[in-house]
Amino acid sequence: MQNRSRSAERRVHRSRASATAVGTGGDTVLIPVKLCNLPPFHAVITKLLSLSEANRFDVRRIVAIVEGDPALAAEILFISNSSFFGFPARVQSLSHAVALLGTDCVRQLAMTVAMRELARGAGPFVRSCWCHSVACALIADKLAPIFGCSLEQAYTAGLLHDVGRLGFLRSYPSEISPVFAAEYEDVDQVIAEERRVMNASHGEAGAWLIEYWTLPVGLRDTCAQHHDELQETDSPILQVIKIACRLADATGYSAVRFTSQADYQETLQSVAPHVAKHALPSEEAVRTEVESRLSVFR
Repeated sequence: MQNRSRSAERRVHRSRASATAVGTGGDTVLIPVKLCNLPPFHAVITKLLSLSEANRFDVRRIVAIVEGDPALAAEILFISNSSFFGFPARVQSLSHAVALLGTDCVRQLAMTVAMRELARGAGPFVRSCWCHSVACALIADKLAPIFGCSLEQAYTAGLLHDVGRLGFLRSYPSEISPVFAAEYEDVDQVIAEERRVMNASHGEAGAWLIEYWTLPVGLRDTCAQHHDELQETDSPILQVIKIACRLADATGYSAVRFTSQADYQETLQSVAPHVAKHALPSEEAVRTEVESRLSVFR
């Protein structure tokens, strides 16, 4: 326990230095400290994310991990019996749900439930942030095979890429709310305003949270860099999240308001011209799927 505390303290000191370097406003000392006061990331999800490749499809192990939190297991069982999946017979147990839905789907459901719980109580602007994250996750799931990523990796990274915004909303509601309430021409304006007010962007805040929660390092990179220009040297998962984030905005699920909404097909063509149009569902199909998924997790 003492070693963990020292490790957390070292991460706080590194985050203070990083925050001081990126802006001129805000409290550079307290930002990482207050983010540290967020609830620990769900222990069950951390265990699921740490499963080795060989154990990712081990039904017994996944069931045992999820059943470690009876409330989470009950929620997944409830969702499995919802109209979203429409099974003709009632799903009676978690192992039955895993058998019907598959291990990837159950892990996705568990991750989404955990993120929903983290988002609760974060103020009036959390809805747009939540919708954007779900849309990004679902689009990333569709892009994953094209870039050779696992569906679980893509969905998880999409769901968590904006966790820094949730962190700001939970820890600094009065400071960050005017940033969410404003309207912007582009994402560069959003980030500039975040740095003016908070002395850090939501990407930097998210990267710090991923490190503090000791989640996989790849998730830290997708948090920190998802608004950067697409580069050939980007890892496959970072390319997926950069594209999915922009397409989520173009589908109408942006976390903040913009003066105009980008066109879905034009966005896809500009950021991923090598992705065939038929490889992704239409904008309307994406919106229908997002709304259907959101209705399950309201």
